[in-house]
Amino acid sequence: MKRQMKRLVLFACITATTVLGSQSAFAGYGAGGGGRMGGCEQQKRMGHGGMFRKMARELGLTDAQKQQVRALFEAERKKNTPLFDALGTERRALRDLVHSGNADEGAIRAQSAKVAAVQADLAVARAAAAKQVLALLTPEQAAKFKELKKGRGLGGMCLEQER
Repeated sequence: MKRQMKRLVLFACITATTVLGSQSAFAGYGAGGGGRMGGCEQQKRMGHGGMFRKMARELGLTDAQKQQVRALFEAERKKNTPLFDALGTERRALRDLVHSGNADEGAIRAQSAKVAAVQADLAVARAAAAKQVLALLTPEQAAKFKELKKGRGLGGMCLEQER
């Protein structure tokens, strides 16, 4: 009974750490005020096209800008596929390790560090893509983009990270 309780407490601590760690990693993509969905969650529901159309409409993108941004998003999606695959693999490995019931703290921390490293690589990729998108916008559009992001009017783009 004591052993099961220790396992349960360990599992709860690891789960809480993983959840809180992933929350901080995606701090720029939460639910906006007023109970609206956040960026990635909204994108999952609307699909990539829905988020793109909303961004294009809100910013008043020209047809040329729409083509350029679409091409950028597609290129980034293809380029980052290995990172997303690696993130899934590392998260599954962490979950399996935690659920195994016999993993030590060092192994869990090492696997968590692998997950964090891939998340960091994706954050860098999002920041680079955001910089490229901002370079395609007029100064007025860029200001509106930043303003909307601050108030979460665009809900957040999974490809984009501010700051």
